Amino acid sequence: MAQTYKTQEEDPYCADLEFPAMTELVPPIEGKRVLDAGCGHGRYAEWLIEREADVLAVDKNAEMLEQARRRIGDRAKIRRADITEPLTFVDNSEFDGVICGLSLHYVEDWRRPFREFARILRPGGFLVFSAQHPVDEYVAFEAENYFEIEQERMTWSASGEEIAVPFYRRPFSEVINPLIETGFQLDELVEPKPKESFKEKKPESFEKRLKYPTFLCVRASTSER
Repeated sequence: MAQTYKTQEEDPYCADLEFPAMTELVPPIEGKRVLDAGCGHGRYAEWLIEREADVLAVDKNAEMLEQARRRIGDRAKIRRADITEPLTFVDNSEFDGVICGLSLHYVEDWRRPFREFARILRPGGFLVFSAQHPVDEYVAFEAENYFEIEQERMTWSASGEEIAVPFYRRPFSEVINPLIETGFQLDELVEPKPKESFKEKKPESFEKRLKYPTFLCVRASTSER
């Protein structure tokens, strides 16, 4: 999957729906130190670098990191790290911001990464993240109990094979409450609609996605202390 993941980035659901909504939420970052958490192939890291941020990109998957290195080169630091485990950074002084794009739905309990993000951010630091929308997950996977956090599996195509990818479905409350409980303030929440460029690539899905939620994009911040 790591070898073919770039095709997921190029899919209109990412390129013309999730990615533009996420980048619009990011505050000015020139000269700021930003953590790309769960960086994958380095899509967000590259975008941050182009806007003159000082970037550290981390991911648990070593092969994803190798692809990110090929993309980014020496323009940013790249390190292996698991966002569900304690991060080896100093409290309240390492980063001005954290971006976490489409990684959190692989994590069962969001309090763990949110707690670490809050710990390593400087006062007034930002967190911008995206995830699959709880309503979309509930309907698409015909869940019996909306309020449960449950592991589901989606099917991806990689190198001509069908691969079952596990993730966690959750109610909306388990998106917002973990933020508040770990010390974040909710600044903005976006349920993005597709850009016109989405219509050119997937006209059969465009009208539905104008009326039905697909992703959730959030900006939160730590207190100024």
